[in-house]
Amino acid sequence: MDTSVAKDVQTLAMGAEALLREHSDALVCGLAANGLIVPVPQSIVLWGQGLIEGRALIDQVVAADRTAVVRLWVNAQESGAASCKVRMLRRPNTWTTLHFIDLREIHGVLLGVIIPSDEEADDEDAEEDAAPAAPRFCSLMEDEGARVVGCDDAFTEMFGYTEQELMGESVLDQIHPEDQGRAVEGWLAVLSTRRDQQTRLRRRRKDGTYMWVDTSLRNLLHQPDRNYVLVEIIDVSAEMQAQEALQEREELLRRLTAAMPVGLLQLDTERSVVYNNARLLEILYGSEDSTPRGLAQEPEAEQAPDGAGGAPGEQHADIGAGGLSLSPEESTLETSAAELLHTLTEESMAELDRALLEVLSEGVDRDVEVDVTLPSGTWRRALMSLRALLRPSGEVHGAITCVLDITDSARARQELERRATFDPLTHCHNRASVLGTLERELAREDVASTGVVYVDLDKFKPVNDKLGHAAGDELLVMVAERLKRVSRDSDVVGRLGGDEFLIVLRDIPGPEMAMRAADRICDALCGEFELAGGSAELGASVGVACTNGKPISTEELTKLADDAMYRSKQDGRCVPVLAGAY
Repeated sequence: MDTSVAKDVQTLAMGAEALLREHSDALVCGLAANGLIVPVPQSIVLWGQGLIEGRALIDQVVAADRTAVVRLWVNAQESGAASCKVRMLRRPNTWTTLHFIDLREIHGVLLGVIIPSDEEADDEDAEEDAAPAAPRFCSLMEDEGARVVGCDDAFTEMFGYTEQELMGESVLDQIHPEDQGRAVEGWLAVLSTRRDQQTRLRRRRKDGTYMWVDTSLRNLLHQPDRNYVLVEIIDVSAEMQAQEALQEREELLRRLTAAMPVGLLQLDTERSVVYNNARLLEILYGSEDSTPRGLAQEPEAEQAPDGAGGAPGEQHADIGAGGLSLSPEESTLETSAAELLHTLTEESMAELDRALLEVLSEGVDRDVEVDVTLPSGTWRRALMSLRALLRPSGEVHGAITCVLDITDSARARQELERRATFDPLTHCHNRASVLGTLERELAREDVASTGVVYVDLDKFKPVNDKLGHAAGDELLVMVAERLKRVSRDSDVVGRLGGDEFLIVLRDIPGPEMAMRAADRICDALCGEFELAGGSAELGASVGVACTNGKPISTEELTKLADDAMYRSKQDGRCVPVLAGAY
């Protein structure tokens, strides 16, 4: 790259004038500080040069040379003037020299000058650009009545019309019917305000297909050497196709999330709700009528014409059906996870909060089962699977939560646990459960003493023989109820089988309290019971055993109480017997 540096603005102006005098075959344009083409001021004298029109000069350079143009632009603004060789899209096989000269101090613009040459590009470069891509930028000139007075070659190549077919004709019918109103509005605005107007619309090609374009209208009607409205057109069909494909994927995702049988909840790092589907609200609130105001389901998003989006400047919400939708007066407020999940019980909310803290701070995954109380008072159990959302850098930027209603399976699990824990007839703990409780108590190191009361019913067999097994079952239920009534809340009453019961006395100070509990049991069981089929006289043999600080197993302690019970049975007076020391 050849670079010349000017000492002052006058030197730059004189150099620009000399360059123009020497190269009357050059093409020139004015450039704003942002690089867009602007009219050449009348204060700059031209010597027969043609004018460059379009959006930006760089658009007319082959793609391989655009980086050099950018560097040249930066260099010119720093040093005042710069030049380099580039290839133009219209003649990619020939080198031209591009000059940028900063004349803003005198003329208010930077000057772009393209000097043609016959120097051919290298064979490799020529082959690379021998078949340039179809143009994406073109220009059309229209008079005050919107009739075509000229167009560039790029327009005819992009849309298929010849210049003869366009001259003197209005091109409004080439605008998509749904976009014509917007096009007319822009045309009237550029005429009345003389300010440039931009519009995104669809223009029809000669073959009948439409192309999405960004159109810029520039009013040059009051410039004697031009006297037309310059219509600059940029092909944005690739961008619109990408937007349409994105909208299709969003629609697919929206449909999938709406149809999923699980609730979805997305949170940011501040625990504000980014998205939720309708199923989540069903799980948390039961019905649409019970959903709090401000958390209603969002309606279907309205599609733009041809599914290709709206014009520039039009904003479209696209959260998707079932997404979080705030009422108008609340639309400026963020909804937090705590507000949306307030139907969780206090304990479940605390557990979820701890899990969410780990997910957002450490990027780990967590699964939490929570209890939900619907506005109707109905209980539900839900499984919340929390997964961290990570950026490519590994930074956590939120969390996605799948919420599954597991109420039925939770009830089934609870029923299985109940059957595995409690005796189906008396609803006391069953043999395995009460012995398991005793084993856990004996393993604790923070208890003073643990006692067991072994109960065997006397005179029970005659009840079965005389009144039947139904009466026997009824009597066992009454016995269990009396045992629970005379025991402490912390004690565990269990049925070992048949007519034998075991009561685990937790955290007692010593044998004295265990014997008082046994006395209450004897008083409750030794006497008459009124059954549906008649009355029955019952007695009980009761043995008591307590720990004394020395290690002992469940089987050993139960055996001591069992032996004491047999001594009570031999005595036959319904009096408890305390086992000896071990």
